[in-house]
Amino acid sequence: MNMDKPAINGVLVVLALVLFFPAGIILFVIRVRKHRDLSYQKIYDWTVAGTAFLIMFPFMRFIFTNEINQLFFLLPGVFLLGISQWKRKRLNDRYKLYRNIIMEQGIKSILGIEKLINQRRGVVINDLKRMIGRGMIPHASINMYSLTLIFHQKGFVAREGTGEGHIHEWDKPLPLYKPSEKRLPKSVECHGCGSSTIVRPGESKACPYCDSLLSYPE
Repeated sequence: MNMDKPAINGVLVVLALVLFFPAGIILFVIRVRKHRDLSYQKIYDWTVAGTAFLIMFPFMRFIFTNEINQLFFLLPGVFLLGISQWKRKRLNDRYKLYRNIIMEQGIKSILGIEKLINQRRGVVINDLKRMIGRGMIPHASINMYSLTLIFHQKGFVAREGTGEGHIHEWDKPLPLYKPSEKRLPKSVECHGCGSSTIVRPGESKACPYCDSLLSYPE
């Protein structure tokens, strides 16, 4: 699946919203529903909605003489485009967090990453697939049976769902990974019962299974 290809073309949705509002709403709802677990595309859903409002604004000036009615289309458009930019920054920050968790903390389990990122499993898997596809997590693939990240020798990429693979030459330089100085939550193993619990920097908490005291490792 191409993470960068929308379920329904944004231009088509905008035209439908401007020219025939009810049909546009239906297309937009379908698009948003299909993008439920696609973080990258959800950013553009906000952009599509904001663009539609801004395109409708000049036409509304000829229909409504009241400035308040005109602003009803201008202000939401500007607001939605602003939300889109904010969501894009949040996603880029989350990509950095993924890389920190995987490359610094060495966590390869999707379930473990899911807890630290605090996102739905479908969102986490699709985020990681897009990062792998764009070289942000080099030479990796996702084993959907064990829900773990698997790293391969340089140039080797596994076919999803099989034990086989093929040689792949990267068409652009891989981004350098720079460790973050910010301390992140870590999975701490309980010395009493052996279970694992997420502990945040500077935090001490009781193990939920045996009440042993757990502290963030320094």
